[in-house]
Amino acid sequence: MPAQQKAYIAGIGMVTPLGFNTDMTAAAVKAGISSYQVSRFYNNQEQPITMSCVPDNVFATMDIDIDEGGRYNAQYDHIIKMAILALREATSNQSIEKSVPMVLALPEEAEHYIPPKLLISNLLKQKNLPLSADSIRFLSTGRAAGIQGLELALHYLYHEGANHVLLGGSDSYWSAGRIYKLDETERLLATNRMDGFVASEGAGFLLLTKNSEQAVSHNGYIVGLSQPGNSQEPGHYYSDQPYRGDGLDQAFKQALSGYKGNGIHTIYASMNGENYWAKEYGVATMRNKKHFHENVKIEHPADCLGDLGGAFGSVLLGLAAKDLLNQSGSVVHLVYSSSDSGWRSAVRMEKSRITTSA
Repeated sequence: MPAQQKAYIAGIGMVTPLGFNTDMTAAAVKAGISSYQVSRFYNNQEQPITMSCVPDNVFATMDIDIDEGGRYNAQYDHIIKMAILALREATSNQSIEKSVPMVLALPEEAEHYIPPKLLISNLLKQKNLPLSADSIRFLSTGRAAGIQGLELALHYLYHEGANHVLLGGSDSYWSAGRIYKLDETERLLATNRMDGFVASEGAGFLLLTKNSEQAVSHNGYIVGLSQPGNSQEPGHYYSDQPYRGDGLDQAFKQALSGYKGNGIHTIYASMNGENYWAKEYGVATMRNKKHFHENVKIEHPADCLGDLGGAFGSVLLGLAAKDLLNQSGSVVHLVYSSSDSGWRSAVRMEKSRITTSA
């Protein structure tokens, strides 16, 4: 794919434990506010598990006709309603065609957490969302999916003739089965366990376009996304192979291919508090250090939000875009996300001045 093919951000929508829209979430993360709280779940040592959850009133006040299917539960309810809210925000300021392709990011083994058909059927019921059943594709690859799916989004924009594409996901750990499965391998943060992550929930969607004139702007600048780097780590979390960080290194190399700008000052990462993820970050930045500023800054919003699962990649993109537009100096961020099963995805996000057609 030619390097000049970019997707510009035309809309951002998100719902997280720190806010029911993008501005609230971005401001809270920037201020370092944490949504961590002791949950009603206990680990196998009878200690309370720390979680991060969207406030109940966000769901209670939504007057939406939901198709509940055969086994409806609180997790399904949260995932569906967060997706609807985030999609509404992402599309609210654009006049777009009736049907927009959507690349939907889902958790790994998504069918165990919410049937994709149930989520999609409820999204299609919303008359104010420009979706059709024939134009929805999904990736069940977890945290990396929101960035990984950018490759398919670019294909829709440049090869299928789409004017806009929606990219993002919605996910929730609010499930006893999911929590206890993770606790079996002692992965969750608790009062007696420090090397663990905070299970969370949220949704994030981007409305993308190839027309820079339709992009979200701030002080005369817009944000574009280049082709992502997608790779796999042989020594992933559940693999018996050595963990060397090669997957993220290759994702970085692909995302940074052809980049000749100044040193990148900021990296947005999906690191969630588990020590495991630090090694690949060190490997990838060292092997690609020519592209980074000497004092490169790493942002890991999980410190505030917790781990957003399948929604993580798209929420990272939204937060990084807001931060980039609000900065007076830096013009490039690198954003990456890593999944348990080995997928590693990274993308270069670049701020540029608005140009208008002659």
